[in-house]
Amino acid sequence: MVTDFHAYEKALCLRGLVPLLRKTGFDPTGRSVLDVGCGYGGVLAGLAGVFRLREAVGIDLDSDMIRDGVNKSPAGVSLRVGDFFGLPAREFDLILMRDVLEHIPDAETALAKAAAMLAPGGILFVSFAPFYSPFGGHQHNGSGLFSHVPWLQALPESWFRAALGLKGNSYKSGRGLADDMESVLRTRLTLARFHRMIPAAGLRVGYFARYLSRPDYRIKFGLPEIGFPAIPFLDELASTGVEALLEKAYPQDGPAAEAAEFPAPPASGNTA
Repeated sequence: MVTDFHAYEKALCLRGLVPLLRKTGFDPTGRSVLDVGCGYGGVLAGLAGVFRLREAVGIDLDSDMIRDGVNKSPAGVSLRVGDFFGLPAREFDLILMRDVLEHIPDAETALAKAAAMLAPGGILFVSFAPFYSPFGGHQHNGSGLFSHVPWLQALPESWFRAALGLKGNSYKSGRGLADDMESVLRTRLTLARFHRMIPAAGLRVGYFARYLSRPDYRIKFGLPEIGFPAIPFLDELASTGVEALLEKAYPQDGPAAEAAEFPAPPASGNTA
């Protein structure tokens, strides 16, 4: 069980995001970073410890997380309480939406806003668990026997709620967990929907990976990182998580330019 989520978020950054940025050739040094749904700010702390960032801003609706995160954040990392939709328009070179979109019913508008805030040459990192994946209902954050049952979210919503114990954990209170799961049920973000959202937001894919065992499982459970191929329908059901690096699409960009934008992904991942 994770007890220090700031340290957990930082480990996710150092063992996952930083290697991914390096393998795909994006250097955040001297650039501005926005972390949407930053939690305790550990990812920004990890980035700031590796790269000399020009600016590091995190925003989250949870005031308790932000308060605790501020106390653990290094100089140069700014965390604030707020709604991403209310954030004033400005540009960032790197925008992070780690496990955020599946909690926003109007995910299309959120992705479009992030795209509009990307500076020229900037990238957007997105990760999420597809709704129909084994634990796409986030039931693993609950308690009791049913929290270990995959695809529980396929049940009628009233059954799903009744089956789970929401006593809270070291990350969120019981009420917070209930709100998280309700947002996932309201959003129902699938891979197919996400793929439609990308061009609609004026973005193109630079890197895309599906995982049978997602990268954060290495830290949470000590499980190996295992990729999953792009097999329609099956990837919706089997991918415990996906990661994508997106950038703005321009009219002059053709298929060749899109395919050549980033180097090949790590062996454990796969491109769309």
